[in-house]
Amino acid sequence: MEATSIVINMNRFIKISVNSIACFLLFCLFNMRGYAAQPVVVVLDAGHGGENLGAQYNGYTEKDMTLTVASAMKEELEKYEGIEVHMTRSGDKDMSLEERAEFAASKNADFLFCLHFNSSLERNLFGSEVWISAFGEEYQKGYGFASAELDLLEDMGLYPRGIKTRMNDDGEDYYGIIRHSTARGIPSALIEHCHLDHEKDMPFYTSKERLKQLGVLDATAVAKYYGLKSEVLGVDYSSYRKEEPPFPAAPVKPDLTEPDVCTIDVDDVNEDTGDVTVSIYAADYDSYILYYSYSWDGGKNFSELQAWEPRSKDILTFMANIPSGTVPDLVVKVYNKYDISSESNHVYLPSMLYGEEEVLMPGEEKPSESQKPYMGADAVEAGIMTAQNSPETLPAAEDAGKQAGKDDDAKTVTKPTILYFLQVAAVCSSILLVLVLLAGILLKGRRSKKKRRRKK
Repeated sequence: MEATSIVINMNRFIKISVNSIACFLLFCLFNMRGYAAQPVVVVLDAGHGGENLGAQYNGYTEKDMTLTVASAMKEELEKYEGIEVHMTRSGDKDMSLEERAEFAASKNADFLFCLHFNSSLERNLFGSEVWISAFGEEYQKGYGFASAELDLLEDMGLYPRGIKTRMNDDGEDYYGIIRHSTARGIPSALIEHCHLDHEKDMPFYTSKERLKQLGVLDATAVAKYYGLKSEVLGVDYSSYRKEEPPFPAAPVKPDLTEPDVCTIDVDDVNEDTGDVTVSIYAADYDSYILYYSYSWDGGKNFSELQAWEPRSKDILTFMANIPSGTVPDLVVKVYNKYDISSESNHVYLPSMLYGEEEVLMPGEEKPSESQKPYMGADAVEAGIMTAQNSPETLPAAEDAGKQAGKDDDAKTVTKPTILYFLQVAAVCSSILLVLVLLAGILLKGRRSKKKRRRKK
C-alpha cells in the first residue's frame, strides 16, 4: 500500500510540474509575442509651416522642402516591419514647437525626427549636421541615430559638420523642439540636411527627386538605428551595430573655445606661376578642425572656406596662387566644429612678378607705374621671411628693397669709355699746368724782393 501511495503521489507531482512548466512556457511565449508585436513608434516633424517659412534662397522655401522630405521618409519607413510612423503636419500649417513635442507624446513616440535645411549669415558654410539633446539618455540615443544619419549623408556626397549640442543661458537645450521633447522623455534629433545658400550643397536639393532621396536616406538611417528589416526592399539591418556613447554623467556641453593650435610654413614657391605650397599644423583638443581659409594680403580678404580632410590629421598641405604684382603676406584661419576660428602666424614672401597681366585682390584698384611695389636684389636674395607675431612691421629686407628702388630711380650711372678717360686726363693736366705756372710766378716774385733788399 505504501509503495502504491508513493507511486500515485509521484505521478501527481510530475503532472503538476509538467503543467506548471507548460503554463510558464506558454506565459513566456505569449509575452514574447506581445513584446515583439509592439512596433517602434516614430514621429516625423517637417520643420516650419504656415507663415513660418524657414530659410529662403534663390526661389526655394524651407517649409515646402521639409514637407516633401518628411512625406518621402514616411513612405519609405512604412515598407519596414515593426514600425509605426506619424507626422506632425501633412499640410501647410504652422505649429508651435511645444505642440509638436506634445503630439509626439500623445502617440507614445520612441523618437522624434525634426527635418530642416540650413543657411548661414555670411553664406560661406556648407555641409550637414545633426543637433541632439545634451542630457542623459536623450543624448545617448540621439547620438546613436545621428552617427548613422551623417554616415549616409557623407556617402551621398555632403560634407559632415558633426553631431552637436547647444545650450541656452538657463542650462537647457537651446533648440525648442529638442528641449520640449526631452522634457517629455522623448529622444529627438534635428537634422540640418544641407545649406541652401552654398553652391557645394545645391545639387542635393534643387529637384523634387533629390528631396525625396533625402527622405529615403533619413528612413534608412532610422531603420539601421532600430535594426529593422523589409521583405519589400530586401534588406535586414538587425545586425547593424549602432554607435551609442556611454550614458553621460553630466550635460555634454558644446566646445565654445577657439582651436588650440594653428601655425603655417611655406614649403615651396614657384616664382614663374605664383603657386605657393603651404603646410598648416592645426588642432582643436575639444573637438576637431572643420574648415580652413587663407589670405595673401595679411587678412584683409580670405579665400572661401575649404574642407579640412581627412579630419583625423593635424597637418594639411595646400597650394595657393598669389596674384602677380603683390607682396604676399600669407595667413591662414582654421575653424572648429562650432565654426569658431583661430588665426595662424604670418609668412612674408618677396613680390610676385610674372605674366603680362596683373591680378589684384578683390576690391583693390590697379596701381599706376609709380605706385607699383618694387623689390630690390637684396630683398629677393633674403628669401622667405617669417614673423611669428604681428605683421604691422615690414621685414627689413623688404624695406631695403624698396629703398634700393628709390635710390636707383634718383641717380644715373654713365658707362666708362676711352674718350671719357682722355677727357679726364686733359682736365687734370690743365689743372696741373696752371698750378705749376702759379708756383713759378710766386717763386719769381720772392726772388725779386730779396734782390731789392740787398741793394739797400
